[in-house]
Amino acid sequence: MAGRAFSFINIPERSKKPRKVGLTLARDLGYGYAEAESWLEAVGDIIDYVKIRHLFLLLMTEDKNDLVRRKIDLYKRNQIDVNPGGIVFEMAVLSQSVPQTFKKLAQLGFTAVEISENIVPLDLDQKLRYIKMAKDSGLKVLFEVGEKYPSDTFDVDMAANDINTMAKNGCDLCILEKSQIELCLGEKGNKPEAERLKQLVARVGLAQIVFEAEAQAHQVWLFKTFGPDVNLGPNLDKDVIAKLEPTRRTLSREGGYTFLSDQLEKVG
Repeated sequence: MAGRAFSFINIPERSKKPRKVGLTLARDLGYGYAEAESWLEAVGDIIDYVKIRHLFLLLMTEDKNDLVRRKIDLYKRNQIDVNPGGIVFEMAVLSQSVPQTFKKLAQLGFTAVEISENIVPLDLDQKLRYIKMAKDSGLKVLFEVGEKYPSDTFDVDMAANDINTMAKNGCDLCILEKSQIELCLGEKGNKPEAERLKQLVARVGLAQIVFEAEAQAHQVWLFKTFGPDVNLGPNLDKDVIAKLEPTRRTLSREGGYTFLSDQLEKVG
């Protein structure tokens, strides 16, 4: 890969693919091949996972020229993991076809699967069994943690125990449900309950969590609090990615241009 044309100007550096931290998880809402290709040409280097919208996955055909199959190949050529949304898993549970579903996902080229319990509840033993089943099929596992419609304060102990237990049993990433983040941060990212997110990170480590933070105020709070190595997703829309990266690097108005402030202090 060619070097930067403006290499003589300092910028905040980012880790290269395959990344372990600072992951950006986006979603494909049903793009055509040319649109997906154009999207990756612009920002493919900063996308680490793409989630295929569940309906389009469920409508896939066995034809090797099927649009979704061609896009899976496109994403993988750009070092991007590809997974379906958790609803596909939950539908497989209800259809009693989870092993068959995992096997088929791997066969079709998917590299990861999202396991969730938005509608279908799971006890801990079931969660661990499905994680093992997915890993045995050669898939990375993303597990969603937290209630979608919480009625109480965010339970740090429960979340930390779940994340640590699942990580020990092969789960690659745990997605912290958006509603839990909203509960802690509030609309503007200024609630005192934000301390609960800091406690969670202290107990499980930043690398293990994907924050489902879609509000700009929440993204900015996470970057300011934990730095650029925060994992964000998995439902970031196409047009968000290009704007998110400068904020991650503190090179935007939203990010406060703090990199420039820091450089100013260094040069006096």
